[in-house]
Amino acid sequence: MIKFFAVVIELLVFICAVWLLSFFSMFLHEFGHAAGYMIATGDKNWHIRVGWGKQFLNTKQLTVNLLVFDGFFTPSDNKVDTKAKYIMTLLGGPVFSLLLVIVFGALRFGGQSFHSDFFADGTIEFFLNTALYINLFILLFSVAPAHYLYGEVKGLETDGLQIIHAIKKHDD
Repeated sequence: MIKFFAVVIELLVFICAVWLLSFFSMFLHEFGHAAGYMIATGDKNWHIRVGWGKQFLNTKQLTVNLLVFDGFFTPSDNKVDTKAKYIMTLLGGPVFSLLLVIVFGALRFGGQSFHSDFFADGTIEFFLNTALYINLFILLFSVAPAHYLYGEVKGLETDGLQIIHAIKKHDD
């Protein structure tokens, strides 16, 4: 019976850890859009929504929902009035995701050994791999010129497709 509870606790810790990794990865991608927007416009009024489903947190600038598999950045004011500002806002998310892929890749494959007296052997490498793959997925999926297939953003254009349309647009 004790072994059963140990397995349940390990499973709950695993689910919470993957949820947190997914949340922070998606949040940082969306914050990248916010950073690009703030650099392009100087405006600090924006909102980020991470996930869909049951709402956990709702503040002026952040909404967090249970299923953290998508996100959405919304500027509060319509200050994205030029092609350059729009593209800079769109590029912020993929740039942050790329930086996270580089950091987690360097940590995971940089030749360092992660040993811990607290965690079981391989746990740190597992979570570094998980963080790397989550961010790689976010990066590749966001720059792919397509429409989103799931969640509250279903049918909307990915960052990559929006960037292509913005580049092709002739008026500035």
